[in-house]
Amino acid sequence: MRSDQERTIQQIQTRLIEEVGADAVVILFSKTKRNSTTTHIHTWGNVLACRGLAEEGYGHLCEGEVPEEEEEDDE
Repeated sequence: MRSDQERTIQQIQTRLIEEVGADAVVILFSKTKRNSTTTHIHTWGNVLACRGLAEEGYGHLCEGEVPEEEEEDDE
């Protein structure tokens, strides 16, 4: 990744931490060039907190698309 892109990502991350008080940050984005798409994932903070953020984001985006697991009756 180019250094100006890294600098931009670092600035976004820093602002979220310092100005918003974030204790974990997950930044996801994609880029398409010449019919080729790449995805980029950047995390900062406790790995469990970052994983929770990613799961929460997935759930938010896919709400209603993934059927909820039914609870089994212990009879």
